[in-house]
Amino acid sequence: MASENSSAGKTWATTMMVLGVLGLVVAVFGLVPPYWSTFFNTPSRADVPGARQDAAPPVPSDTAPRPDAPAATYPPPGDRAPANDAPAPATSQPDPPAADDPGDHRAPADDGTREEPNPPEEPEALDTGHSGPLNVSIDMGTRGKVGPATYRRGATPGANTKVYDRAGRVDTGCYVQWTLSRGDTVVQTDTSDRCRPPGATLFNFGDSLDEVGGYRLTADVTTDWGEKGSATATFTVVAGD
Repeated sequence: MASENSSAGKTWATTMMVLGVLGLVVAVFGLVPPYWSTFFNTPSRADVPGARQDAAPPVPSDTAPRPDAPAATYPPPGDRAPANDAPAPATSQPDPPAADDPGDHRAPADDGTREEPNPPEEPEALDTGHSGPLNVSIDMGTRGKVGPATYRRGATPGANTKVYDRAGRVDTGCYVQWTLSRGDTVVQTDTSDRCRPPGATLFNFGDSLDEVGGYRLTADVTTDWGEKGSATATFTVVAGD
């Protein structure tokens, strides 16, 4: 019986010793961490490699490219400056042409002389076979004539022109404008397409001489080559059977 109590007492003592050691260990681990950093320099999370850190806000920079800035252009490899920043070789420029060089376009020096312009060429005269001014006359007919430059009333003497220049009498290419007047009144007008009668009378009076009085017949002549002339014949118309 005494032997059993002794064994039980040893067991209890052992148990209490173990519990005491465990309690001491717990107490040590509970008190040591607050003072751990005092004796040892424990690195912070920022010093630990691989630890995540909050990114600092970006610092604005004046050199940063703007979104609307044009893209930088770079010269082709052949146009880039040498790596050692050596100056590019100077290109030789041709000397300007001398004053007597044919390539010089400067105005020549004024020596005071003036070149007269060529006079305008005169148009060549048409070779018409005619020359000189016109000599125009009126040839009155004799029908109804009763005296010198006098005709009876109702007469129809008729009239032609005679036109001459230095080459002779003019026929075609010559035109006549006839005007018959009595006093200040124009009685009759007519035209002829030639100046020489073609076998018929150029100007016919018709019934233009039915009134007594003084008459004037004018022939204005023009030609295709520009010459002009005129003639007038005056006569009197009297009453008669």
